[in-house]
Order: sequence, then C-alpha cells, then structure tokens
Amino acid sequence: MSPPIRILLLEDDPADARLVGQMLRRVKTTPFEVVVVSRLSEAVARLEAGSAAFDVVLADLGLPDSTGIATLDALTGAAPRLPVVVLTGNDDDAIALEALKRGAQDYLVKGIGDAFILSRVVRYAIERKLTEAALREARDTAEQAARAKTLFLAMMGHEIRTPLNGVLGMARLLMESGLDGRQRVFAETLVSSGELLLGLVNDILDFSRLDASGLTLESEPFDLIDTLEEVRLILASRADEKGLSLALRCASGLDRPVLGDRLRLRQILFNLVGNAIKFTDSGGVVVTADHLENGMVRISVIDTGIGISGEARPHLFTEFWQGDSGAARRFAGAGLGLAICARLVALMGGAIDCVSELGRGTTFMVDLPLTGRDERLPHRESPEGRPCGPHAILLVDDNQVNREVAAGLLERRGHKVSIACDGFEAVDKARSGGFDLVLLDMRMPGMDGIETARAIAALPGAAGKVPLVLLTANPMVEDEARWREVGIRGCLAKPFRIDDLGRLLAGLEDGGAATASEPPLLVPSGLQADLRDLGAERMAGLAALYRRSSFDDLVLIREHCRSGRLDDLAKVAHRMAGAASSLHLALLAARCRSLEDTARRSDSPGCAAGLDDLEELWTRSAAALDEALGGQPATSR
Repeated sequence: MSPPIRILLLEDDPADARLVGQMLRRVKTTPFEVVVVSRLSEAVARLEAGSAAFDVVLADLGLPDSTGIATLDALTGAAPRLPVVVLTGNDDDAIALEALKRGAQDYLVKGIGDAFILSRVVRYAIERKLTEAALREARDTAEQAARAKTLFLAMMGHEIRTPLNGVLGMARLLMESGLDGRQRVFAETLVSSGELLLGLVNDILDFSRLDASGLTLESEPFDLIDTLEEVRLILASRADEKGLSLALRCASGLDRPVLGDRLRLRQILFNLVGNAIKFTDSGGVVVTADHLENGMVRISVIDTGIGISGEARPHLFTEFWQGDSGAARRFAGAGLGLAICARLVALMGGAIDCVSELGRGTTFMVDLPLTGRDERLPHRESPEGRPCGPHAILLVDDNQVNREVAAGLLERRGHKVSIACDGFEAVDKARSGGFDLVLLDMRMPGMDGIETARAIAALPGAAGKVPLVLLTANPMVEDEARWREVGIRGCLAKPFRIDDLGRLLAGLEDGGAATASEPPLLVPSGLQADLRDLGAERMAGLAALYRRSSFDDLVLIREHCRSGRLDDLAKVAHRMAGAASSLHLALLAARCRSLEDTARRSDSPGCAAGLDDLEELWTRSAAALDEALGGQPATSR
C-alpha cells in the first residue's frame, strides 16, 4: 500500500471538519492522515515546528484569529514549499480566486462535490507543487550555471586584458620613441595586431553577456546630436588614415535631449561606423539622423565601400558569420559585431536593417524609440576642440606593468603622475590633496577601486572632491551601479588609448572638481525590470521581508553605535546596503555604504551623527517602494 497523504486541516467549524474527514475515509485507493486545527496560530505553530510532517494544507480562510488572504499569507510564509487548498463557502468565490493568484494550488466550495473530487484535488495540488519545485530547481540550476559562466568570462576578460594592456601600452610608448622606418613598421604591426585581438575579446565578452541576459539598459536624458558628433570625432582619425571623409548630417528640428541608453547607442554606432570605414577603400562615410512618422528616430550609416551581395544579406546579423572567405581573410574579426548590434537594438525596442549593392556601398538603418525631452542639458564643449592642460594625477594600480604603461603615457603628455600600489596607500596620498584626478584600478587586493573611491570621497575638504575614474580590464554592468553610487566620474577599459584618456581629462575641465550628483531615492527602471521578471506578488513579498529585516537592522545599528561595537555596525550597514541595492533604493544604499566606511574608520561620533538622517531616509525609501509597487504598504507578517 502507498504511504498515506498527510493533511493539515485548518477548519474552525467541527461539523465541516468531520465532513472532510468522513469523505477522505471513503477513498479506498489512497490512505489519508488528517490533523485538525481550528485556529491559524495553531496551524502556523505546527508548520514552523516541522512542515515536512505534512504533504498538503486544507484551509478555511475565515477563522477566529484571521480572515481572508492574510490567512493564506501566513500559511505560505510558514511553509512556502507546502501546497495549500482553500476551502470556501458559497459566497466566498472572490476570495478563493484571489487566493489562487496569491499562491494557493486550488479551492473547493464546501458542500459541493464528493469524496472522489476532494481526493483528486488534494493529489493534484501535491503533484502541481512538486512540479513547481522541480521547475524552480531547474531554473535555479540554470541561473547558477549562467552566473558561473558570467564569472568565468569576467575572470577571463581580466586575465586577457591585463597582459594586453602591457603589450599595447609598451608598443605605443615604443612608437613615440626614436625609431627608424623599419622599426616603426614593426611597432605599428604590433599595435594593430594587439588592437585586433582586443576587439575580438571585447566582442566575445559582450556577446556572451547578451546571450546570458547580462546587460541591462539605462534610461536617462542625453543630447542625441552631441552623441553622434562624439562618435564622428573619435572615428575621424581612423577615416583620415584611409583618406576617407566622415560626415554627420542631422535633420532640422531633430530632438536633441532624448531619453534612452546613450552608452549602448554609442556602442552600436561605433560598430556600424567602424565597419563602414573598414570596408571602404575610397569615398567616405555619412551618418544621418532623421524623424520617422511613427515617432522613432532613424540613424543611418552610409558608405561607398565594397557592398554586400544579395546572398549574404540574410546572414548579416547571424552570430560568427563572416561573409565569403575572401572578405574573412582580408577583414579579420569574430563575426559578432553586427549580431551584438542587432541584440542591443532589439533590447532598446528598435529595429535594424540593411540595403546594399555589391561594389556600390552599403546603408545600415537603425530605428530607435528615442523620446524627446523638454529639459535643458548642460552644455558640453567638444574635448577635441581645445587643448587639455597638464594635470596632477594619482595613479593607483597593484600591477607594476600597468603602472609603468599608464605612467609613461601620461608623463609623455606632460602630466605629473604620483603612484600608489594599493588602495590604502592611495587614501594616504589623496589625504594630502593637490590632485586633479585619481585613476583607480578596479581589482586590487585588500581594498578594491570602488572601496578606495568611497574612502577618498569621504576625506574632508578638497581632498574628498577630487574627480575619480576607474581603470578596469573587465568592465561589468553590475559594477557600474556601484561606482556610480560612490560618485566615480567614469570608467576606462584597459588597455585604454591615450586619446580616450585625453578626452576624459579634457572633459574634467568643464566640471572641475565638482562632486557627483546624489543618487536617486529609487531607480524605477530596475524595479520595473524585477516586476517583469518576478511578478508583482513576489515583489510585494520581498518588500515585506525587506521592511521587517531592515527595520531590525536599524535597531541593531543604533545599539552597536551606542555600545561602541563599530565592527558589528559596519557589518550590519553593509548588509543593509546590499538589501537596499537589491530593491533599487539607490540613495539608501549609498548612505548605508557611507556609514559602513565611517564605522570601519572607527569614527564613532561620525556614525552617531548620521543615524537620525538614516532612519528618516529609510522611512522615505520604504514609502517610495510601497508606492512603486502599487500604493499599498507591504504586508508585515
């Protein structure tokens, strides 16, 4: 005989409880063991003592100590993996249907049905819950594998880019030394081969992140025409080397402040314009921008290059496709650039297409929903339009080769460079002030670039307002949220070109040593993405859990501050920052990390001074989260 199905029956009406027991005893094919409780508190106590003692819960939602959906919430909270079947009266259908939306497996109307129906509902509820558990386990396994893949790619990206930084940097320094004609050819070949390898690595890593849904989009106002002009200026030297013209033509009346992801648009344009230059031997490339009737913006990249055959065009956006063998030999690459563009355009809600004639040139058209904005953007003078004066720069990197490369490139441009080998030394040197810029390696032992930046930003006076820029061999979207929160101005991927650094230094002259703007209270785009992925009910549950746990953390922080246990305070603040960040409460996360830094510096008065503001900010953040999730406070069980 099969083992009995163990049922926890939550029913306050003795007659109804007896009826359920009698019906189950009539089923001869399946044995049942029924434990009856009449109050929610009894049911929760039994489940918390050991939910494994039961296979299913049959529950009337109207009880002496609880009614409605709150009863279901309490049961699923006490035993989230246990299936719940709701028992309802004839007039309770609305509540029963709501219970199904909130996680109940099924519901039965009292007085309707027989023993067979009751038995089948119970068995099916158990089977569905087991199926859900299996699917959840499979999903978790897949997500774990994806995280492992992303981590592996991050590590490999760092390991490959780090030596490339040394190779390319030293080769560029070599080209600036006194070489004869033959030696210069050797050095130029070394640089071009290294840049080709770097491009392949970047394409493969970008594609892998897109394949694993590891890239998310930002939505912020930016100047569209300035962005197009920036791409043109950066790639103009490459076109000039081939004797090509590179022009930009924008339609009159084109919206300048638009809402979208500026960095991803730049990535698409760099790829398309770079390809146009690569595949064009004479003539030139034109980038155009215009309105479409459907409210989209069309950006076209038109070249006079080799063109694309009709047979090849259907495969243009296919991964690892490189055209015919002759083109593949002449123009090396991984065949991923256009595939990455297509995926990015799709993520942005747009479309990409191509028209071409073999031997007559090619036009790529990108249609994007870049919504116009009625706000004024700060004027940004083109960095290329004026010289970049010498700067006092603090360079922080634990790798000797990286330090020598970066210092050599900077000193040749007239900058004064001070060296720090780790984050602790960097903070000590920054404390003395006098720097125009701090360049920080992202991955350093002991204190990474972001932690170092946070410590420098916390320094008093002008020393804490120096612009900070990250240098990393593996730029990750996950890190971007962290470095933006601490006020880092930008991020350069190693190996970087001196032109990239020159543009960044020139750009700093616009803003001087101004501090970064304060993070927003809530990041709506991140929360909306979680709502799509997890669903409103699960997000409401997470918000309720966050409200309870973070309130407890606030109490602990005040107790640790009062008793002087600053190490414990730092740990709680770190935990609280992580929880706030996971729910996209950016300002609260930043304040918690600042408190963590203050505690790690053993600054007890500094910790105490910010507690009232932190508690007030927590209240505002929780209210903003509740409003974003539907206007109702998260239920606290």
